[in-house]
Amino acid sequence: MRTPRSEYGPGMLGEELGLSQRLMRRARRLGHVPEPDVEGGRWSRAVAEALVERRDDIAAELAAEEAARAARLAEETARERDDYGPEVLRRRLGLVGWQFAEARERGLVPEPDVEGGHWSAAVEAGLRAGLPRILAALGDGPRVGAVKAARALADSTGLEVTAADVQQLAEAGVLRAAGEYKGWPTYSQEALAAVPAEALEEVVATRLVRAEAAAEAEAQARTGRLADSLSEAEAAEELGWSARRLQLFAARGGLTRGPDGRYDRAEVLARYAADPWRGESAG
Repeated sequence: MRTPRSEYGPGMLGEELGLSQRLMRRARRLGHVPEPDVEGGRWSRAVAEALVERRDDIAAELAAEEAARAARLAEETARERDDYGPEVLRRRLGLVGWQFAEARERGLVPEPDVEGGHWSAAVEAGLRAGLPRILAALGDGPRVGAVKAARALADSTGLEVTAADVQQLAEAGVLRAAGEYKGWPTYSQEALAAVPAEALEEVVATRLVRAEAAAEAEAQARTGRLADSLSEAEAAEELGWSARRLQLFAARGGLTRGPDGRYDRAEVLARYAADPWRGESAG
């Protein structure tokens, strides 16, 4: 083990055992890793050290169970039956995870027609017969949201593409959505590949110009704010007050303090002019 700790959370214990998060969850579910013995879902040092001593055995047991599970699934996939669950149906159709999920979302695979979320043998046979149509509709890659679409466009062009750029392309009709997920549009790999380079460059350049202009305006506003305002120390000095008196006076609403902690210069000068004791220290 690394430098011993008094307690281990799931992530740290998984690292010590050489298990990914998925395998760590599986090890716990199968009882290879006991329930935490310390409050807050953590394991004590004694338990962690005992588990690390069994690390190779735990890995072997998990591998054996994974192999047995794969064999069972292969057998279930090959065996003809009256109805099929999601995993067996996916394997019988030869679809990978994203293909099956997207096919269901798009209605290419209908809702289960057998109690318990299964599909009948008749539906399974129809899907296998129509598999070329399903694969053609799915395309070569999964549909993605704006963030992943921006990443894909950036990787293919070298431009700094953002999700906002993708949305702008969609609003301009340059990029067509293939569907939606939880109310958000999704885009196919084919639609992303069809985006004209000139259109993408224009959208990115426009955003960068606008961002630069906004940053410049903000900088100018900040400069103006500095010229028209005083820091706490400057305001106190201008009034001849202590910092404490200035803070109390401002807290009672006598002076307005901006979100940047500075005071309006004109307001401070007006208060100074109205102070009958301005020539004397009131600190």
